[in-house]
Amino acid sequence: MTEHEVLDDGPVDLPPYRAVLVVDTKEFGGNDDPDQELLARNIRDVLIRAFERAGLAEVWDEALFPQNTGDGYGIAFDTRHLPAVVSRFFDVLQEVLTERDARWRARGRQLRMRMRASLNVGPVRDPHREEGAVVVGKAVITTHRLLDTEPVRDVLTRSDPDQTFLSVALSQRVFDDVVAAGYATLSASRLVSRFVQVKEFSGKVYLYVPKPSGDLLEHGVAEATQDSTAQSNDLRAVQATRRSAPGSSTNMVRGGVHTGATIQVGHLHGGFHNK
Repeated sequence: MTEHEVLDDGPVDLPPYRAVLVVDTKEFGGNDDPDQELLARNIRDVLIRAFERAGLAEVWDEALFPQNTGDGYGIAFDTRHLPAVVSRFFDVLQEVLTERDARWRARGRQLRMRMRASLNVGPVRDPHREEGAVVVGKAVITTHRLLDTEPVRDVLTRSDPDQTFLSVALSQRVFDDVVAAGYATLSASRLVSRFVQVKEFSGKVYLYVPKPSGDLLEHGVAEATQDSTAQSNDLRAVQATRRSAPGSSTNMVRGGVHTGATIQVGHLHGGFHNK
């Protein structure tokens, strides 16, 4: 055994349960360099303002191993704050993003900051200091997978960019333990559930849109996401047929590389995850 080799000799202690919140910015890479820099500088600020305005400043102040991912941010926090975050934070974040957009418009900047957010809970181990601030584990990875699912992306695509600035994905565990159990004031009737599969993750995602608009009002979040899923399934079927033909090569599919019945969504960002 080398001096750097670590052996697993048996069971390990279960890490403490933490809430994991991740946000990223829609179409961040489509902006030029100066606008990307402006967006990156504002992400942290809008989150801080939202937590403070929601009466949850301590969640940000006491955040565990926060990570700036460039086009977003990830934090873990004590699970006792989950009901308040679910009940208040996302509505306030929508308000803060709306105000930031109006300020930029008043100054003549044609720049958008529309966000996706995902919230999960599970065992998360503190990163080893000597190995860098990389946080790994299924709970963290699942949070990122939820952020990349088609339904949560679809909400921002089908809504009015002047009105809807936030799309939220809650995990099954957050829904069961916080919403359905009655700890949060957010009603379960305001959430839409969808079964999703992204890379190795498959399960339900619960969508929350603080301010629906556009096609979401005309057809509803549920119908919009169902239509999008059906279109994706049709596309996957076509791609699978092409792949089965002699001499066919791997085809690129919207959002990732098609491999059989699974869409592999692009890599995660920053240090708050494991690919």
